[in-house]
Amino acid sequence: MTIVILRPSVAFPMTVVIGKRYNVSVNGGSGNPDVTSTRSRSPARARMVSSAATLIRERGIHGVGLREVVAHSGGPRGSLGRYFPGGKTQLVTEAIDDALAAVYGELDRTLTEAKTFAEAIDMIVMPWRGLLVGHDFALGCPLAATVVDAADNDDLRNHVDEMLARWQEPVADVYIKFGASPAEAEGHAMVLLAALEGALILSRARRSIDPLDTVARYFASRAPGAPVSA
Repeated sequence: MTIVILRPSVAFPMTVVIGKRYNVSVNGGSGNPDVTSTRSRSPARARMVSSAATLIRERGIHGVGLREVVAHSGGPRGSLGRYFPGGKTQLVTEAIDDALAAVYGELDRTLTEAKTFAEAIDMIVMPWRGLLVGHDFALGCPLAATVVDAADNDDLRNHVDEMLARWQEPVADVYIKFGASPAEAEGHAMVLLAALEGALILSRARRSIDPLDTVARYFASRAPGAPVSA
């Protein structure tokens, strides 16, 4: 499938246009290091990526058009093709990375400092609790929003899979740190992440962090090797 970019002169709202493949760097590269570096440092470009991340979390991919991203970021509409030659697939990929960069970076650091299993679980849940409360339950996980809307786009689906694996790895390390075998840790981490994704949906629907806190309490009480309470 080729990438189609609607011209700015078209009167109706820009629709979702996602290509299956694009032969450019997700950082905006064109094969010229100077061009790539310039694009990556552009404040307007960075605002577009940040706006795309916010809008995707709010509405999913199908609810976000490229014109909406430009309007939200206050950027120049004519620069979309220059900044994102890979079209919407490239923009969404970078938006996912932007949305999760702080969460993943902080998670790697804090989990190594956890003294107890319950403390580690709270650290895993804390960024999402802060996201929900800080944005009045308007924002959710960009990975869930992306994979639901772009299941037929292999580039985005594969990238989401990679990012989920990137999230699962330090969670599995927590289980290993507190006594689980590597095989057990992988299974526990997968179940925990699945529960968190479900809790994020329930919390947004109910506008309450109770589902997220319930998941946190449930897993915190089930440390590896500890007796499981009823």
